Amino acid sequence: MEVMEMARLLGLAIKEDEIGKRAQACKEAYEQDERIIKLTTEFDVQQKALAALMGEDHGNNLISSIQNRITEIYEEVLATDVYKNYEKAQNELNDLITRVNNTMMAQITGQSTEGCTHDCSTCGGCH
Repeated sequence: MEVMEMARLLGLAIKEDEIGKRAQACKEAYEQDERIIKLTTEFDVQQKALAALMGEDHGNNLISSIQNRITEIYEEVLATDVYKNYEKAQNELNDLITRVNNTMMAQITGQSTEGCTHDCSTCGGCH
């Protein structure tokens, strides 16, 4: 079997894994959440307004107000359960992909990076 075909199959296996399914479901929930949509739309509008005002003298209060609102929107999105679930699921997916990559590298190089702290004093030896 060709290497790229195996990579494609591995990608499909990760997608069908419970972690992959959860990551996709959380992504869809995040992208379809009405509150998130409203907040990200306002965030984009505020960003464009701020960009339009930069370099012009409209007073620091207006720019400061827009910057403060952008920060509020950002923090409000981060505080939602739907965002927290999405972030957690993405982190789990990234961790799975890292573990898969480490396993492949161990097979290629013969050296395991599993549990590597990058502090050689804690290591039994990988080199």
